[in-house]
Amino acid sequence: MSDELEGEKSAVANDGSARVRALITQYASADPRSLGLFRVALGILLFLDAARRYPDIEAHYANTGWLPNHFMLFRPMSDYLFSLYLTCSTPGQVKVLLAVQLVVDVLLIVGFRTRTMHVIAAVLLASLNCRNIMLENGGWVVLTLLTVWTMFLPLGRRFSVDALLRSLREKKQLTLDELNAPLERDAKPVLSFAVLALLLQWIGIYAFNVLQKNGAPWRDGTAVYYALHQHSMLTRLGSWLGSSLSLSGIRLLTYGALGIEASVAVLLIFPVKTRFTRMVAWFLVCILHLSIAAVLHLGTFSWSMVIMFVALIPREVWDALAARVRTRRPERLLLVDGTSRLAIAVCRVIKRFDLLNKIRFKQAEGDDVGRFVVVDPSSERRTRGLNGLSSLAQALPFGRATVAWLRLPGLSGLAKKAIRRAERKPEQYADYFELAPLSLRDEAWQESPAREFFRHAWCRMGEGAVLVLLACCGSQLLMENQVVPAWLKPSKRPVWMTAVVVYPRLFQGWSMFAPAPPLDDVAVVVDGRTKDGRHFDPLTGREPSFDVSARAQHSRNCEWYYFDRHLNEERFKPYLGGVRDFLKNHHEITGRPQDQLVAFDVWSVSEAIALPGAPKPRAVKSKVLSYGFVRD
Repeated sequence: MSDELEGEKSAVANDGSARVRALITQYASADPRSLGLFRVALGILLFLDAARRYPDIEAHYANTGWLPNHFMLFRPMSDYLFSLYLTCSTPGQVKVLLAVQLVVDVLLIVGFRTRTMHVIAAVLLASLNCRNIMLENGGWVVLTLLTVWTMFLPLGRRFSVDALLRSLREKKQLTLDELNAPLERDAKPVLSFAVLALLLQWIGIYAFNVLQKNGAPWRDGTAVYYALHQHSMLTRLGSWLGSSLSLSGIRLLTYGALGIEASVAVLLIFPVKTRFTRMVAWFLVCILHLSIAAVLHLGTFSWSMVIMFVALIPREVWDALAARVRTRRPERLLLVDGTSRLAIAVCRVIKRFDLLNKIRFKQAEGDDVGRFVVVDPSSERRTRGLNGLSSLAQALPFGRATVAWLRLPGLSGLAKKAIRRAERKPEQYADYFELAPLSLRDEAWQESPAREFFRHAWCRMGEGAVLVLLACCGSQLLMENQVVPAWLKPSKRPVWMTAVVVYPRLFQGWSMFAPAPPLDDVAVVVDGRTKDGRHFDPLTGREPSFDVSARAQHSRNCEWYYFDRHLNEERFKPYLGGVRDFLKNHHEITGRPQDQLVAFDVWSVSEAIALPGAPKPRAVKSKVLSYGFVRD
């Protein structure tokens, strides 16, 4: 009888363990190939976000602009503020640091020292954002969250320089038979609380955005109409749609956006067939956010929301994609001098890129010894040099696109010259790269016990840090969102938790166009007088116009939209002196001395948005600051 009870207890325990493992697999695991592809997408987005700030360095990020670093340090806009960009005063210094940030983002894209570059990229991103938080927007916050949460994931395990070097170090193939044997790829799932945190973060974003869109425009279906009349934020397509869509079309888009946001939150948390439901959610997110990006300048917001799902691509998708691509790629035979150190080293690298196992290596004979010769087995066609490399690339997943950059003018000549020199002097190249003799077979690389201990300890510390960050962001989520009942909001929390959230700007208030989109359109107008008597607005480069919709420029980004909307707020009044100095010296930035202002008035112009068919209301002007006397 006791044996039966012990058996039942063991069965219950095993069943409980199986359920826990299933939950972990569902909500806290990711495929390393998905994380590798996500790293590339994240790095590109970080690069583009930094690069698009370049034109605004003089205005927003250097002492030539309206917020000099010495005043920012004297009177910071927020507690817990840190920015490496505050060490830079001149536009040249800012550009140097921005160039460093771009280089770090490129290294993150290719996956060189991935974890280190990821941490540096996160610090530089937060620094760039904290340099001028009056321009802070949802795109900044979401990209920062995406960068910070994934900092705890091994994004360099696949499709990276790190993975290539690790494979070359750990797997030695010094003969043609070893090169032709299948190469074991890293496909072990990643288990981490960071995956769960990323999932919870996106569920929170969509869920609270839907719950807090409870204003009248969302209920009556006109919210999209108001969004499409924020002229300083619109693209050309957005301007056209705002004036062309019927009221029924507007309502369809409004309720459709709400429906998609609610569906995404449900699909992400749905406990059954999670791999399928997440891909459906990704499809809906692409429809929603790529449509938004087409009509509104929201910086990195839409793209950040989309690329997160790359990290959730399941293993089955990769396997199915590999099987489909494998049938479309031809086989190739590379003739190799098996006694050449350089030839074997090159083949080892090629083997790492041959994800579909379509390339075979064969001993070269006769005149082919020492040459780079590629054979098409189906037609027996032989190609050499750069043409041979292009033929070999056809067997790779991305085909000839892999080496298309070598066909660019200038690079093609260098590539051909390098291949010819390697064919003539392989031993000289082998000595240059310090390649060991093929007869000297090193022992298989093994991780030392000390290294293994510290690696496991570091991983545990990382997982602990994720849990702490989850607690901090969870409390911030409860505090910032209005739909959370008062009894659920923390009355107080430790100062260090506030610092953890605020320093990197990990805010959790999800109310994009909620409870209602702005019901007015706002612009900052500078009514200036130049020294030759002309009326001139340096922010537009034209004569001042108080017609907000006509004044809007399609080329302006979302940072300028938030500058216009926030400038007249009480909290930014202390910084108006910097705005005055910026406008006084604007001609020095543009290099147009004839546009020097001797007097100007800065106005915040608000224009209520009228529904279709209603008369256009009169704009309301509010003077922000003055310098001198502007004569009519």
